[in-house]
Amino acid sequence: MDSIHLTVDSFIVLITTDHISDEAALRQVIHSPVRYVGMIGSRHKCQTILAHLRADKISEEVLARVYAPVGLALGGPTPEEIAVSILAEIIAVRRGGRAADR
Repeated sequence: MDSIHLTVDSFIVLITTDHISDEAALRQVIHSPVRYVGMIGSRHKCQTILAHLRADKISEEVLARVYAPVGLALGGPTPEEIAVSILAEIIAVRRGGRAADR
């Protein structure tokens, strides 16, 4: 991660193979200047990971930048529909909005 240049114009979506990797990746980028950090997963998984970060004294202001679970709630179960929901959320944030019902 040290060789990746992240700016306020960067958008990150975390999609790894397991919970431990998701949390490790989130810890790597949580204090970066990016405008958007999204993490895929169930509400339970996302809440658990965010609780771990809270326990480590990461502020609510910092955690508020994390979109978890990632994507708009469009109700689509296919990978293609999930991808569209993620991109729709990124577009909303990029255009100055904030996704509702996170």
